[in-house]
Amino acid sequence: MAKRVKFQRLAEMQPTMTHFAAVALIVSKSSPNIFYDKMSGTERGCLTLTIRDSPNHLTNCKLWGQRACVDEYAAMLQIGHVVDIVGAKVMTIPKVPPGERRYQPQATLPCALVVNEGSGYVVRHDGNDSDGRMKYLAQLLHHPVQPLGAVLKLSDVRLGLGNPEQMVPAHVNLLVVVATVRPVRRIKRKLTQEALQCLEVIVFDASYPEGMLLSIWQPDWIRRAQQWEPRGTVLHLVDVRVSYSDFHRCPVLAHSNCTLICEQPQAAGEDCRLLLAFAATVPPQSFDGSAQAELDNLPAASSIQAQMTVRQLYSRAEGELQEASAIQFTAVLFGMVTKFDLDGLACHVNRKCTVCLRLIPKNREDCAGEACQMEFVLGSNGPRYTSHFNINIHLTDQTGTLIETRLAGGPAERILGIRAEDFEQLAEGDKSQLKWRFLLKYFEARLLVKKPAGMRKNLVVVVVDMQTIPLETLVEKLAIF
Repeated sequence: MAKRVKFQRLAEMQPTMTHFAAVALIVSKSSPNIFYDKMSGTERGCLTLTIRDSPNHLTNCKLWGQRACVDEYAAMLQIGHVVDIVGAKVMTIPKVPPGERRYQPQATLPCALVVNEGSGYVVRHDGNDSDGRMKYLAQLLHHPVQPLGAVLKLSDVRLGLGNPEQMVPAHVNLLVVVATVRPVRRIKRKLTQEALQCLEVIVFDASYPEGMLLSIWQPDWIRRAQQWEPRGTVLHLVDVRVSYSDFHRCPVLAHSNCTLICEQPQAAGEDCRLLLAFAATVPPQSFDGSAQAELDNLPAASSIQAQMTVRQLYSRAEGELQEASAIQFTAVLFGMVTKFDLDGLACHVNRKCTVCLRLIPKNREDCAGEACQMEFVLGSNGPRYTSHFNINIHLTDQTGTLIETRLAGGPAERILGIRAEDFEQLAEGDKSQLKWRFLLKYFEARLLVKKPAGMRKNLVVVVVDMQTIPLETLVEKLAIF
């Protein structure tokens, strides 16, 4: 039956056609939209495929039918598949006024396809490839859908759109490299309690190596993103949404209904090579926001001389005394340790994968990443993770309490006099004794303070060194704000 179908090119579509057939490559796919049909009393649905059959021709194909039919399509058809579209109706694409929200990727053709259950169908293409058609179409997956000359720099996106907090959501084109892929999170909707998956990817370019967050909610793209290689996968993002996040307190990116992603764009050429070359010079980062991410290049304790109170420290970090040009500063704080919960229920030792540098959840033995698992299987018998202290302590003086302080990494091991691996083996009584060596005692603490910036939405205060001092010395050092 399939052999008797006359396939045409997408460029040959005309609005009057009712039984159009084409062979095309799926370059993107929406999540199924299921709804209750009052007329039939059944559940129906719609699935949108974005397809192309040449470098210049791209359009959308909507599949309509009963829920079972749409669910079957969603399970069977994946991004990267070459498919036969048979019995489709050709529809003129209405023009969307500038500024109006778009619910599907922008086509390069004036027409789109509609396949209704019972009058048309879509199947995987299984014809012979004597003319190289299958190979040609598969290569289109890495061909940019829009000119790379239209891309913006991440620094332009962050700083060139006016006041970030008053930013109007917009859609932009970017050429970026993947910095890290975070574990999938499960989020429940408040009204329906439906569980959704969200994957957060950090991307960067030469203009902004600190990275921006890209949120992905579509299951198909989540699966593909989990295979992206940190500092090795280049993405051409088309119509990716940029908006200000109240949670992260900075601009973020999001994969929306109209977004297209081209992985490892072949046409990027020199731009792609230069971006990968730059990425190779950027040290691997966890982007996890914990104190371990701030322990590289700590200043020498002896170089920290500026004495501050807690109130002064907060004012300089987030208040009226802050300097916009300075992202960090150091301070000497004299005060009492008023929180040091070593023998409580909180986790004080983090484990980080030696391959991807991501934090490993407490309920797992090692990293769940497929690439990391493969590395462990094929690689040496070296350690799969490293352990680090990450202890929250509170320091209090006459002006207030500093609650963001972290005692972490090598400084924590030196101050506590014990390695992180050995601390986990201590009995509860020994942990309690260690706690009371510090709790409610007076200390001279030398601190590195990092302001909220980039993917770090919170103030970070890292202990560089701590030494006990007698009460008499504390009284001499008290400063009036």
